[in-house]
Parts: sequence; structure tokens; C-alpha cells
Amino acid sequence: MTFKYLNKISFKPNSSIREVLERFDETSILTESSGFAVILDEKNRCLGVVTDGDIRRKLTSDFSIDSKIVEALNKNFAFVSEKDNAHKILRQFDKRVFNLPVLDEDGKLVDLYQYSNFVASSRTEQRIIRARVPVRVSYSGGGTDMSNFINKSKAAVLSSTINKYCTASIIVREDEQIHIRSKDLNLGYEAASLGKLSFGDELDLLKAAIKIMQPNYGFDLETNAEFSPGTGLGGSSAVVSSVLGALNYFRNEQQLDIYELSDLAYQVERIDMGIKGGWQDQYATIFGGFSWIEFRKNEVVVNPLKLRRDTLLELEYNLMLFRLGGSRSSSEIQELYHEDIEDNLHKHKLFEDMISLAYKMKDALLKGGVKAFGDLLDASWSLKQKMNGRVSNPFVAECYKTAREIGALGGKLLGAGGCGYLLLYASPKFHRKIKEELEQMGVQHEMFKFDQNGLEVWATKK
Repeated sequence: MTFKYLNKISFKPNSSIREVLERFDETSILTESSGFAVILDEKNRCLGVVTDGDIRRKLTSDFSIDSKIVEALNKNFAFVSEKDNAHKILRQFDKRVFNLPVLDEDGKLVDLYQYSNFVASSRTEQRIIRARVPVRVSYSGGGTDMSNFINKSKAAVLSSTINKYCTASIIVREDEQIHIRSKDLNLGYEAASLGKLSFGDELDLLKAAIKIMQPNYGFDLETNAEFSPGTGLGGSSAVVSSVLGALNYFRNEQQLDIYELSDLAYQVERIDMGIKGGWQDQYATIFGGFSWIEFRKNEVVVNPLKLRRDTLLELEYNLMLFRLGGSRSSSEIQELYHEDIEDNLHKHKLFEDMISLAYKMKDALLKGGVKAFGDLLDASWSLKQKMNGRVSNPFVAECYKTAREIGALGGKLLGAGGCGYLLLYASPKFHRKIKEELEQMGVQHEMFKFDQNGLEVWATKK
């Protein structure tokens, strides 16, 4: 807090000792000492300081009370600058002084720090809170995680997260304004307060995530996604989860746990924003790593899979990820999953078969059977197309057929389907040929690694 009475403790060099002593009776309360004054030249540069003790010592010699105050000046005084950190300021207070003049680069007095009001923690630099969330790759069980199915039957999904992230960064403001910036979309939005947030643009997903957390402070929010929307990686869930994770940091003892955050992310995306889809994305991206996600009638349980290190390395070495280009609205493709399957015995059987495959894939990984996993990936993709005819198209089918003919054991289109990313499992001896052939078809190969951490939140200096 700025010292409000600098004018009352400031004197010119030609002021008399008498004038200063008379003022000490008034300022001793302000400076919380028996007397303290700062002597300034005509340009307000600090020449030195004077205390009641300095004056008393001078008056015991030949000095008169009407002598100029400059005669009692202490030129070797302790002072600090506005840029000094808490440690440096404490070093000065450790000289047994109670009042520290704060000088600018020209030596002019700009403030006074008092030891009685100084708390070292108040000098810490402003912090940026960041939350990072990886995208998910779903291997089997996708589509069975819809509410219309899990409300009546148990379901399960096998998924993992990979090293493509969305990061949300928050800096708290001193006012109530909310500034939003999407770095990857190059879009911005500002509102005077939380209550003034309005919807109707491409940043509505971020606004919905903010609104549901009800922050009682203003802030600057920046998001940066390392992936394009609508590409089958659960990107919208990652974006929402990163914002929720960053804002959750400020809830202190009322912080939500990762199950609560997952439910909240589902609420934002599926209910508030009306983006159709299942429950797996939010849980997979927040929990991270290889997860066996069980959807029961009244709860979701995430089982982290403890896979052997050599299994993870071999699986990562054999899998290939290809960007097919384009994006799509997952809601349109997901419509078929949302149809009531109660009276559709054929569709219900397909869902049950998909869950059975998911169990087999999980068991294969736990036993280190990566080749069996590749074969099951093909079976899962075949079944996924039967469950929803919109997940594939002639171009996707041609890419997959080409890879299989070269030597790929299996694969699948990620997410709701239609475009985005094609995941393939193949022996490394076929990788070069698969990459060459698919790249000739306009498909881009992208390297990736598994992410084991899920939602991560940290603070850093601004």
C-alpha cells in the first residue's frame, strides 16, 4: 500500500531543525517512530534522511535548534527501489530501520515502506495459472457410452491420451473484466464482468466453461490448442477441461476432484452447449493415461491400466497416426448413436459385441499382447461401421484398405468419424511403405507419444 503522507515527512535542505522537530510531533504517529524525515533537493531527489536521534545528537554539540536541517543529515541511509524483491527489502530492514524510502531511477522519492506494514509475501510477482489437458485416443467401446444406452446397460471404453494438448492460462485482474483469447483460433472476446458474458461466436465453449465455474473475480484467459477442432481427438472436451482445471485452482479448499471436473465438463459440452456425444471424452482427457472407463447405471468408474513399460513402448512403436484432413460436426454423426435402441435388437447386439471387444483389447494389453491388440483393432473398426454407417466414407475406406494391403493389422478412424485422424497398427517393417502410399493420397503422417498424466495445473511467475 502506498504511503499517503510523503509531503508531511519531506523537507528542503534549508528547513530549520526547529521546523522538523515541530513536524515530528505530528508525523511520529504516521511513521511509527519518534521522528523521521526525508530531505529533498529542488528536483525532489533524496539527499538523505533525518531521525529524532540524529537531531538530538547534533543538539548536544554546538548546533542551534535554528540551524539548517541539512547539518543533521544522514547521507548514508538505507533505501530501496520499487523493483527490489522481498529479500532485498528485508536485508535493508535487517539494518534495524523502520522506515525505508523508495526511490526511482533518478533518486526521487516515490514511496515509503514501513516495517510494521511490510509482509514479504505481498512482494511476490503476479502468477500465471496454467492447466494442460491431453487429447484422447479411443480404441474400443466408443458409441456405447451414450446416455440412452448406459442408463439401461453397463458399458466400457478403452482409451489413452497422447501428447497433443490444450493449455489454458489465467492471470487475475484487479477489475471484474473478463478477457478471452484463443491463440490457435486467433480470436478474442471481452466482457465487463461475468454477468455481461454474451454468447453467439466461436468462443462460446470457453464462455460456457467460465460461466459454470462462477468466478467472482476478473481475469485474462488464453487458450492454445495443438490440434484442429472436429478431428476425432475429443478436442472440445480437452478445451473445456483445461479452462475448468485452471479456474478450479482458485477454489482453494473447495476445489473439485477429477470426477467432479469430468462431470462438469460433460455438463458444459453436452448439455449447456448441446454438443452431442458420449461420456468418455471428458473422463479420458482429465484422468489421462491408459484408462478402462466403466459406465454403470448411476456412476462412472475410471480404472487406470498399469501396463508394462515394454508393452507401452512396443505399442507406441507399432502405432501410426495419419491426419486425413478436414473436420466435421461430431453431433451430426452422433445422432445415430442417440436413437433409442430399446426395440432394436440388432443394434443392441452390436453394442454388446463392441463392449465384449473392448474387454478383449484391455486383456490383451494387460498381458502384453500387442499383436493381438492390433488384430482386435481391426475387428473394432469393422463393428464400429456397422453401429453407425456415417463413421466412414469412400476416401477413409480406400486409405484403410491401402494400409491393410501393405501389411497393417488393424486400425480405426478416431472419434465420431468421417475425417480427422486414422490410427493404424502395423509392424515397423511396413511403416515406410504405408507412409509413402498414404502420403501420395494426400494424407499426412504425424508422430505422437502416449501421455500418462491427464489434467495438470501449475503456477508460474508472470
